[in-house]
Amino acid sequence: MMKRSLFPVLFPACIALLAACSPTPSDRIAKNMPVYQQLPKEQQVKVARGELEKGMSPEAVLLAWGEPEQKMAGWSNGKNTERWIYTRSGTGWSLGRGGGGFRGRDSGVGTGVGVTMPLGGRPPISYNVLFENGKVVSWEAVKGF
Repeated sequence: MMKRSLFPVLFPACIALLAACSPTPSDRIAKNMPVYQQLPKEQQVKVARGELEKGMSPEAVLLAWGEPEQKMAGWSNGKNTERWIYTRSGTGWSLGRGGGGFRGRDSGVGTGVGVTMPLGGRPPISYNVLFENGKVVSWEAVKGF
């Protein structure tokens, strides 16, 4: 009996599925064109490239970077503040091949593709966007824990 590998079929399917799970700025713009068209031209260019600039509205940041993992409201120097936290885990790909059997019978060989979380290799990166009175005043990238 000839065994066939499903790898040539499953690998492209996994790539397509993962790509579909991470929308790009152009995907978000296409779904929210009226919001995008209301932005100043300079901000439209930045948003389309996935970039931020001071003075952007929360709507512009949503188009550029998507929905944050956390939103935290606050108050500083008499101004309403809000901090949006985006976490990028530094995921990677792994390919594997394995084999085994039960007491020497029914052995098999398999292959697999997976998405891995780094363990000590690449630390997660968190991006914080700070708004004051509804406008971006700063953002930062924080590596590791």
